Amino acid sequence: MLVQCPNCLKRYRLQQTQARLLRVRCKGCGSEFLVSPTTGPRHEILGREERATAVVADIQRDFRNLVIDLLNDQGFHLFIVEEGDRALATVMEQKPRLLLVNPYLPGLLGVDLIARIRAEVSVPPIIILMGAIHSSRRYHRRPQSLYGADDYLDEGSSEAVILRKLAFHLEISLKGNHLGEGADAESLRLARSVFADLLVYDPDRMVQVRDVPDFFRLFADEAAEGRRYLEHRRPGAGEYLSRVVQHYLRKRE
Repeated sequence: MLVQCPNCLKRYRLQQTQARLLRVRCKGCGSEFLVSPTTGPRHEILGREERATAVVADIQRDFRNLVIDLLNDQGFHLFIVEEGDRALATVMEQKPRLLLVNPYLPGLLGVDLIARIRAEVSVPPIIILMGAIHSSRRYHRRPQSLYGADDYLDEGSSEAVILRKLAFHLEISLKGNHLGEGADAESLRLARSVFADLLVYDPDRMVQVRDVPDFFRLFADEAAEGRRYLEHRRPGAGEYLSRVVQHYLRKRE
């Protein structure tokens, strides 16, 4: 598996793995970044078979984890960055089909990043702003300016809304939620966020998981803590962790 550091752009090859996300430390500059080795839908680019590429430029938060999880499910080759200048370098080098960006990135602001891309990239990606603040108690409306982006996702956007917007702008069919009918969107989002953290920070142990009971045995302490957190945030949400694990295992097969 060939990976590239979004900071220094050094390329090197890693052993193939079943993990959904890998945290990699660059051998060149020492920075850490996330890569997705997940297989998925493929298409031809310049005569080579590759997955469609997406860049997620956002700080660590629950909504970013949800978007990353959805893109992984759709088979995108992901580059995840948390700073504006690195995001610009990654877009210039990787020429992604999709860019999701927080307008208030550290370093080069997301709004300035969009302006640079529009001015300097001959074929820019589809650009979608990722809302920075969400409260269920306030009125939500589309921002007055998209700062050159193609669309906007509020931080409270459901999985269905995210997939619908991506499908519209990319002009492709995307898979829907396979976690079952009647799933509570907020409970599901929280459970996916808890599971995504475990997947990112301990991919080696996750490879050993063969079924749902296996997960709760190998991640006993973390799963118990995660369920307590979910129940505190939303009563009943703790049960969704099993469904998320089961979905992950089906996708990994």
